[in-house]
Amino acid sequence: MKGFKTIAAYVFVVATLAAAQEPFEPLDFNVTEALFENGIDVTAIPDLAGLVIRSSLQGCSIACNSLKLVFGGSKVSSSPPVTYWSNQQSEVEPYCTFSPSSALEVSTLVLLARLTQCQFAVKSGGHAAFPGASSIEGGITVDLANMKERKLSADKKTIAVGPGNRWLDVYSFLTPYNLAVVGGRAASVGVGGLTLGGGISHHTNHYGLACDNIASYELVTASGVMISVSENSFPDLYWALRGGGNNFGIVTTFHYETLSQGLMFASKRNYAQDHVPALLDAFGNAVVGAERDTKLAHFVAVAYFSGMTIASTEFEYFTPFDVASPPEILKEYLGIPTLQASTRNMTLAETTPGLSETMPAGFRTTMWSQSFRLNVELMKRMSDLLFTNAPGIPCIAPSVTFQAFSKPALKAMQKKGGNALGLSPDDGPFFHALFYCSWTEAKDDKVVLKAAQNYINTSITFAKEMNAYNDYMYMPYSSPYQPVMSGYGADNVARLKAVSKKYDPSGVFHTLQPGYFKFDGAPYGTTI
Repeated sequence: MKGFKTIAAYVFVVATLAAAQEPFEPLDFNVTEALFENGIDVTAIPDLAGLVIRSSLQGCSIACNSLKLVFGGSKVSSSPPVTYWSNQQSEVEPYCTFSPSSALEVSTLVLLARLTQCQFAVKSGGHAAFPGASSIEGGITVDLANMKERKLSADKKTIAVGPGNRWLDVYSFLTPYNLAVVGGRAASVGVGGLTLGGGISHHTNHYGLACDNIASYELVTASGVMISVSENSFPDLYWALRGGGNNFGIVTTFHYETLSQGLMFASKRNYAQDHVPALLDAFGNAVVGAERDTKLAHFVAVAYFSGMTIASTEFEYFTPFDVASPPEILKEYLGIPTLQASTRNMTLAETTPGLSETMPAGFRTTMWSQSFRLNVELMKRMSDLLFTNAPGIPCIAPSVTFQAFSKPALKAMQKKGGNALGLSPDDGPFFHALFYCSWTEAKDDKVVLKAAQNYINTSITFAKEMNAYNDYMYMPYSSPYQPVMSGYGADNVARLKAVSKKYDPSGVFHTLQPGYFKFDGAPYGTTI
C-alpha cells in the first residue's frame, strides 16, 4: 500500500483548489483514489475490490472488516466497551465500533463509509439523551475516546484539545498554569458535542459561548481532506461550526483560546419551595446586573423529589472572595435563607464534578430546551407548573433549570463574525429553560416524553401570552422531538445549508451520518 499523505500535503491541495476557485470537492471526486492517497489500496482488499452495489448490511460488514484489516482488531470491535450517559443510547447496537487515534484514520473511515454506503455516528463524550444522537443501529460507531491530545501553544494563548477529552480532563491540565478555556460545566461531558452545539460556560457572561472562543478547528471533510478552519481560513465554515452541530465534518482537534483563571468563588445551595419567588427575583436582577459585572455565573433550578418540592442554585464568580464581603451582584442571592449550602474558593476543575453528580449516568433520560425573553413572572408560572405536574410524571426528580443569556453574553457571541445561533443583543436578555428527567423502566418512556413535551408547550403558551417567547433552543439540551435548527432563523438555516452544500456536495454528513440535529425538522418528528 502507498505511504500515508501528510496533513501539510492535504492543506496544500486545498489551498491550490481555493486559489484556482475550483469546487472544494471536484465533480469527478473518486473515493478509491482518495483512499489510495491515505495509503489504502482498494484492490488489495477483496471485499472492497469487488464492491459495486450492496445492501446496507453488506456495506457495513465490508466497511468494518476493511477497517479491521487496515487498523487491526484493537481499533475495531463488534462488542465494544462503549459507554454512554443515557441508557437509551447504550441500547443501540452498531455493526462495529471504530476507535481512531488520528485525523488520518478518521479520514479513512469517512472514505470507506462513502465507498460502502455504511452509515456511521460519531461519539465524543456520548452525553446526549436519546438513541441515535452519537450511536447508530447496524452502522459504525466512531468512538473518539483515543483522541485525547491536550497541548498548550508556545505562547500559552491557545490549547489543542482532542475530541476524546471530557471537560474535567481539560481543566485539570490547565490548572497548574492558572489558565482555563470557555467550556462546559460538568466533569463528564465531552468537549465535542457541547462546543459544536454552542457551549454554555461559567465564563459565558464575559466571553460568550465555548464556540465563540475557538481559534481554529482541525476538520475532516466529506472528501477525507483534513483542513484547518479559522476566521481567516474557510471563514464561512468557521461560522457554521459555531453552533451548527455535526453537519459539516468531523472535528479532530479544537484549538481553544485560553484565559487567565486562578481560584474562583463557588457555592451550591438548596432552598424550601417558599423561597422560589425570591430566588427568581434575584436571578432576574443578576441577569440585568451582568451589564455592570460579567464575572458571575448562576442558575436556579426547581425540582420535585420524593414528594418534596425544592429549589437549588449554583454560583461561580471569576475571582475568590470572603462570603462575608460579596460583590454587589451576589448580595441578593446570598441573603435568601437556605436549607443547605456549601461555599468555598476552588479551581474551575473542582467545580465540575457537582453537576455530573446531580445528573448521573445509567438511567433513561430526557432533556428539553427552550429560551424566552427575560421575564421573572413567566419563570414563576413555569415553576408552579412543574410543581403541579411533577407528581404524575414517573421520574426520579423532574426538574427545570433556568439559565441566563445576558446582554454582555449576547454581545460576546457576535465577535469574529458571529455564531450561527441567531441570538441578537437587541432582542435580549433571555433566559433558557432546561427540563430534565431520569427514570428506569422502558415502559414509562412514552408517558415521560409526552409529559415533558406538554410542559414545554404549555410554557410556550404562557410565554406568548406574556410577549416573552423566543424560538431558540439550545442544542446540547434539546430533545429529538424539537426542531432545533429552525430556532436559528430562516436566514441562518439557509446560510448553513449553503455552507454544507459547498463542502459536502454529496450530503455525506446528512445521509451517512443521519443522527443528531440536522437542518430540516426534528430528528424524530413532533409526534410522540
